[in-house]
Amino acid sequence: MASSYFSFGIAPAPFKADEDLENFQWHLVKAASTSGNVASATGACNPFPIGVLINSPSAGQEATVVMLGPTKCKVRANACDLSFGRFLTPGSNAVLEPTAVSTSPVFARYLGPKASTAGASFLANVFVLPFAGSAGS
Repeated sequence: MASSYFSFGIAPAPFKADEDLENFQWHLVKAASTSGNVASATGACNPFPIGVLINSPSAGQEATVVMLGPTKCKVRANACDLSFGRFLTPGSNAVLEPTAVSTSPVFARYLGPKASTAGASFLANVFVLPFAGSAGS
């Protein structure tokens, strides 16, 4: 039953890739300057990402984005403890990382086992709750 939190039935949203996103599957995307398009969210939290890209489209193709709910995403461990339920914030290179600062924007919660290799990026289960507010650790 441990995997039951991955079957909420929340459907991903279709957008159009504003740029080549073939190498950005499982990374964060942001709203592009063209309405209805998304681009890679490589600038940390400015602008705040809208979701996780779950396919790998070329420019102009449909980009499938999880905006709320369970998904996989690239996560990078840092100096903070990365354990089950930890709040995650957008980091550079369109990945998520744990946050210990109560003023950091919360984008998701980590749903994987404890990880402590600082600097390493890996694919992990997360629950996306993209709110630009903050939460304590």
